[in-house]
Amino acid sequence: MLQVQWISALGLAVVTSISSLALAAQTGDPLAAIQQKLNSQFKLTTTTANLSDIVSAGDVVALQKNGLKMSALSALATESNTYKDGKIGGGTGKRIGSWIGTAMLEGVAAGLDPSGSAPADIPAHTAAAGERCWVLAAAAQKDGVLFKLYTDPDANGIRYRANLKILFPNKKEVPPADAVSRLVAEVLTVVQAQDDSAQAAGTAPGDPSGVTQPDSQAGPSGEYTAKNGSRLLLLPDNTFTKSVGSLQSHGTYLVSEGLLPLYFDKGGPNEVFRIQGGDLVDITTSDQWLRVGGHPALTPEAVAESSPAPPKYQAVAPPPPPPPPAPSVAMGQTKDQVTAAFGEPQRKAAAGPKEIFFYTDLKMKVTFTGGKVSGID
Repeated sequence: MLQVQWISALGLAVVTSISSLALAAQTGDPLAAIQQKLNSQFKLTTTTANLSDIVSAGDVVALQKNGLKMSALSALATESNTYKDGKIGGGTGKRIGSWIGTAMLEGVAAGLDPSGSAPADIPAHTAAAGERCWVLAAAAQKDGVLFKLYTDPDANGIRYRANLKILFPNKKEVPPADAVSRLVAEVLTVVQAQDDSAQAAGTAPGDPSGVTQPDSQAGPSGEYTAKNGSRLLLLPDNTFTKSVGSLQSHGTYLVSEGLLPLYFDKGGPNEVFRIQGGDLVDITTSDQWLRVGGHPALTPEAVAESSPAPPKYQAVAPPPPPPPPAPSVAMGQTKDQVTAAFGEPQRKAAAGPKEIFFYTDLKMKVTFTGGKVSGID
């Protein structure tokens, strides 16, 4: 009963929101533009009234951040999460409040006794980056974009659901639709457009079977250069190296709906490019990154057979080799091996059969017994 009420209320809210935004579009309301953008980016999934199965499959999205709190369908209330400043929050912290509010309003209204199940008894799942979900709703609101997410059954046959509101940076200002798209791409990315037969092959949370990553060899892998000399190398294994002057950064990339977001290993700000005529355009700065060697047809055979064309800018040297590994010391090494790695010590001392090397700049002391390392402090 509660599940029927949840999906009915959800449908009414979404229809009301979309209708209102359609009217607002006539007056230039920015929320209308955001909603239209969401409608074009996400094909929604519809389910049975009790949420037990998928009726019409939409797009599958991959979670790009850790920490999404999800509740089982048997729970009285849906977990409410927020995304802000690069992190997913809320969830468990709001579970009690969400349970009290929703359970008392929905559960009591349905004639159920909310005391019969405590928040700690609610089956829950914390989704990590890379896990996939269906999108039941994507609605533009005055302070952010609300997504209703829903999973396939896990190994125990449990489906999970969650609310995720991606908050606008400034509560008092609605950003442009393109800026909202970039914000959404930080946490949710469409990984494969689905048709109505896709529900025949369900996937559990985080299970990649049935949802394949784009074939990067048939896509944008290659080297790109900007006018300022910066370089971007996209490898077929969906990793990248970006070189700006003498600085290099690394990470992974995805391809979705004509967009190519970069995710940096060091936690730096994500960047999103638009694939345009074989080149890349930074959707934030509008800077163009031209493909070195021209634009081979985007198939593996054409990539293998194509010959590089002259670069549009001066030839760019390949990335330098990675730096050598940091020196290390291990038990059993000889004095020659230690000095080869760290150089001569700043001070030496002898204590009976033991000899001690002091590396004061490294705050390290190496003890030798019989000419071999017997202690490292």
